[in-house]
Amino acid sequence: MLLKQTIPQVWSAVANEVPERIAVASDADRVSYAELERRSNGIATRLRERGVGRGDRVGIYAQRSVGAIASMLGILKAGAVYVPFDPAYPSKLLKFVFEDCAPKLMLVEPSLETAGSAFWNGEVLAIDAALPDLAPDLAPHHPAASMSREDPAYIMYTSGSTGHPKGVLVPHRGVVRLVIDNPFVHMGVDEVHLQLAPLAFDASTFEIWGALLNGGTLAVLTAPYPSLDDIASAISRHGVTTLWLTAGLFHLMVDQRLQALKPLRQLIAGGDVLSPPHVIKAQQALPECQLVNGYGPTENTTFTCCYRIPRPAAAGPIPIGRPIAHTFVRVLDEALQPVPDGQVGELFAGGDGVALGYWNRPDLTAERFIADPIAAAATGDATGDAAGKLYRTGDRVRRRSDGNLEFLGRVDRQVKINGKRVELDEIESCLRQSGLVEDAAVTSAIGADGARKIHAYATPLRGRAAAISELRSFLKSELPDYMWPSSISVLDALPLSPTGKVDRAKLPAPAAAASAASAASSPRASAQQADIEAMLLEAWREALGTDSVGVNDNLFDLGGTSLHVIRVHAKISQTMTRPVTVIDLFQHPRIRALAQWLAHQTSSPEPAAPMGNGSIGNGLMGNGLNPAERARRQTEALARMRPARGRQTQ
Repeated sequence: MLLKQTIPQVWSAVANEVPERIAVASDADRVSYAELERRSNGIATRLRERGVGRGDRVGIYAQRSVGAIASMLGILKAGAVYVPFDPAYPSKLLKFVFEDCAPKLMLVEPSLETAGSAFWNGEVLAIDAALPDLAPDLAPHHPAASMSREDPAYIMYTSGSTGHPKGVLVPHRGVVRLVIDNPFVHMGVDEVHLQLAPLAFDASTFEIWGALLNGGTLAVLTAPYPSLDDIASAISRHGVTTLWLTAGLFHLMVDQRLQALKPLRQLIAGGDVLSPPHVIKAQQALPECQLVNGYGPTENTTFTCCYRIPRPAAAGPIPIGRPIAHTFVRVLDEALQPVPDGQVGELFAGGDGVALGYWNRPDLTAERFIADPIAAAATGDATGDAAGKLYRTGDRVRRRSDGNLEFLGRVDRQVKINGKRVELDEIESCLRQSGLVEDAAVTSAIGADGARKIHAYATPLRGRAAAISELRSFLKSELPDYMWPSSISVLDALPLSPTGKVDRAKLPAPAAAASAASAASSPRASAQQADIEAMLLEAWREALGTDSVGVNDNLFDLGGTSLHVIRVHAKISQTMTRPVTVIDLFQHPRIRALAQWLAHQTSSPEPAAPMGNGSIGNGLMGNGLNPAERARRQTEALARMRPARGRQTQ
């Protein structure tokens, strides 16, 4: 019966059953199901007072927090659609999303209001102010009866090949089908889920609603850029039992903080290909933990297939498994006909998880969401409406003899970077629209560190040299960091095929990153700084998989991503005795500048306040700060850092 209901309907049934259980916990707040019901009702009331109704879009501009969760639930209770805006994205990208989805109202974390004002216009409501005092007898009734499971619940934006992201419209049925009566993992009142994914990343759908629609507890990690120590500390502090990690972060935790995963009963990893040696290592160290390989696009509500990895894992690639409950798949050839088991075809997803389409993109919706040809042939319904639609994933798979699916790559130019989907054509289009180049091409390849890297090539405008620094600054103002190229090469001309198209196979090897200046270009302040520089060089060269790293290079210009920063942060933690945050690494992206800052920090007097769990050395990301205050300062630092990061790369 629950499968036929909306998210607010399922939520209310659960909240009535377990009103005193903790629904959401952070270092600053612990909220019961009854209290979250009250808070979200207050938000729904305030939204309706502002004219928000069924189908309206409401934006959320916030970091992970209890208030953000209450806001999501309140928006849904008002019958509206939530649209998460990632504070880590550049303002130009956020402005496009804002103009595309045209939210009727923005719910904004107060500390981010100044930074966010660069991309929005219209009505804004501070999340803290969205909680009016309501007497119990005035607690509003949520309009669940006026909605259906087909109504949209949220819009999440993914990379688009046209140069702009595209909004995926996900219905209530997709979310309910994901987390109710779905045996790929256990979800119940005894589970504590860690909310680690950004709100605008669809893994958060599983984390949030997997906990709250089953009576479990959602433990929110509020640090904008959590370190490995932050993750480890949160698992221990909140008693986390269920964790979702991107493949890259899973590999990093297994390498660096394996013992911290011991409390887990379930660990779901995905977003990219899992490394069998890391899976085996994790199984050996975590005998009580079930590992799951999770696969699925945003367009099919987070997970399409999952593989509960048996113990011990079999040799060879880890399959993506079988369709989860209330989901089916087709493996079809180019003529949309089924291929025999063992042969390669494209994966098409069907069932309750399929999205309603792309917001404001009927052309792309018609291309990617197609009539089910098998059902149409069986029923004689040429439109396929009787059996619903299939989502064309663009992923190449084959079905093994045991029924499990193996992922073999893409049929197009889409790749995964740190678990996030990237259309290489979007980066190409962005370069062409910059006004700085005549033409551009973008490729990707697996680097020496085992991670996929993006490489860009550009030809200069006639009579003007193409400045790589200008191109990087432009891309950083337009694209999120996981889409920034590791290298940019300027060519006189791009190689062409006989048909006149760019022949990417003939592009030269990516240019080795040139050091901005030699180590001797400026004197070091001390021998201590020299030692720190040497340690940082080793850490960054190891993380990036290249020796072409100079002390004055901007590390984000060399392809550094948030995952690389986390890896380097873990390396520093083995050496430094003073607390250093992940935010500090973002604020000092050049090795020499970071070494100088670290040397100064080390030579400063020790902090008087005692340090707790979570920092480098002691796990605390701040001198004697409690976790709530640390998270607040990180949010403020992030808001200040974003507009400055582009200037640092000049």
